[in-house]
Amino acid sequence: MHFTLFIRRLVFGLLLVFTLLAGWLLHGMILAPDKSATESSPDVNSQLGSGNVPISSQLGTSTRNNPVEDFAFNSLISDQIKSTAGLHPGRGPAIPAAEDVTALPVKDVKFYNWRGELLSGWLALNTPEAPVIILSHGTPGNRMSMLQRAAFLYKHGYNVLLFDFQSYGLSQGVMSTLGMMESEDILAAISFLHGLPDIMYSKIGVLGLSMGATAAVLAASRSSDILALVAESCPVDATRVPGDVPDEASREADQQLVEDVYGVDITQARPIDYVHKLAGRTAIFFINGDADNITPLAGMQALYQAASNPKQYWVVPNAGHAQSFTIDPDGYMQRVDAFFDTYLR
Repeated sequence: MHFTLFIRRLVFGLLLVFTLLAGWLLHGMILAPDKSATESSPDVNSQLGSGNVPISSQLGTSTRNNPVEDFAFNSLISDQIKSTAGLHPGRGPAIPAAEDVTALPVKDVKFYNWRGELLSGWLALNTPEAPVIILSHGTPGNRMSMLQRAAFLYKHGYNVLLFDFQSYGLSQGVMSTLGMMESEDILAAISFLHGLPDIMYSKIGVLGLSMGATAAVLAASRSSDILALVAESCPVDATRVPGDVPDEASREADQQLVEDVYGVDITQARPIDYVHKLAGRTAIFFINGDADNITPLAGMQALYQAASNPKQYWVVPNAGHAQSFTIDPDGYMQRVDAFFDTYLR
């Protein structure tokens, strides 16, 4: 009996010693955590690294503690910045709050493009399941350039989406690409619309102005969702538009910069090479002024000849670049409404 009591006390003592030893070891581990483990788990309040942020959003930040890490800005010299001025037109006119817009009842919307940039826009829903017209602006500009056009389309019974391309207005992004990457923004807008219950099955049309027309043609060449497209003041080749790209040196500088940042060839932003791909699925309506010296009438005629049916065109007397609606608003509204009615109703 005494022997059994001795064994119990011995076992208890060993357990007590083991417990104290284990507690001491654990205490030491908490006070001195493994450094490598700490470094592999970033603090939740720290800024995301470059691997987690789309390059255009990263370049768009206004403050940098270490500019050497920003390859695009570090690689550009002043002459190159001047040469690529057409890719940095500014964000366009101020955009009011949605509740201050009197032309039509818009609501703020946001959606991501495929590069992870957050795009900002307005959506005005007229009737559930009615067709939706996406309005794509030119450069320089933003959604405000398309507000009057959106208003008459909404009044005619269409749902409308106006949004700012990447790097314009309130959208994220670092630079224009003259319609190249902007075409993907239109495709992202279509995906966004398909996710909204009231209009997920609605037919879709696009009204593109200048650069927005370039983007719309490129987008329609890749998507069967765009059933009708108005291409107003559309360039034959977006990289040869005076003002945006003044000379061959600027064109080469634009090509190099966009290749470095986005990994695409901006010189492919040529609607003339894509309009034939819309054949049989996207009706296209070209509008151009006969006094347009930016996208001349001869260019629109070449686009019309390259396009396949269904197609139509309208030449607006005395209208300069992107001025067709201003010069003849009644004729513009009548023709555009009739075009969309034919292919979307």
